[in-house]
Amino acid sequence: MSDFITVKLSGLRELDQALNELDLKTRKQAMRPALRTAMKPVLSRIKSNVEAISDTGGLEETVKMTASFAKGNLQKSGKQAAAIGRVSVGSSRKREGKTGHQALQVEFGTSDIPAKPVIRPAVTGHEKTIINTFAKELGRQIERIARRVRRN
Repeated sequence: MSDFITVKLSGLRELDQALNELDLKTRKQAMRPALRTAMKPVLSRIKSNVEAISDTGGLEETVKMTASFAKGNLQKSGKQAAAIGRVSVGSSRKREGKTGHQALQVEFGTSDIPAKPVIRPAVTGHEKTIINTFAKELGRQIERIARRVRRN
C-alpha cells in the first residue's frame, strides 16, 4: 500500500509569503475555489472509473471532494501545507455498508480480489495540469478579492 502519489512544488516561496500575510478568512476565500477547480476533473475521472467497475453503485455514492484548512489535517500532510484539496472514495463512517475499507480493497486489491485502481489513474499523468489549473485559478481568486477590497 505504498503507492501514494506525492507532488512536490518548489519556487513558490513568494506565493507562500503573500498568502501568509492574508488573514485566514481571505486565504480560504482564495484557495478553496482554486482547489475545487483544480480537483474537479480528478473528481470526474474518479467517478467514471468507479462507475466502470462498480456493479452495486455503493462506492459511487461515496466519491466526494473536500478542501481542508483544518490544522490537524495540514500537520499530518506536512509543515508546509497551507490547504489540502482532496477527492476521496469511501466514507470514513460506516453508512449502509459503504466504508473506506471497500475503497481500499478495490484500489489495491486483496489476496482474493485483484486491484482495480480508480484513484491513481485519475491523477497519474495529470499532475502538471492539476497544479497549473490551481495556480491559474488561485491568481484569479486573489485578483477578484483584491478588486473587491479596492472597491470598499
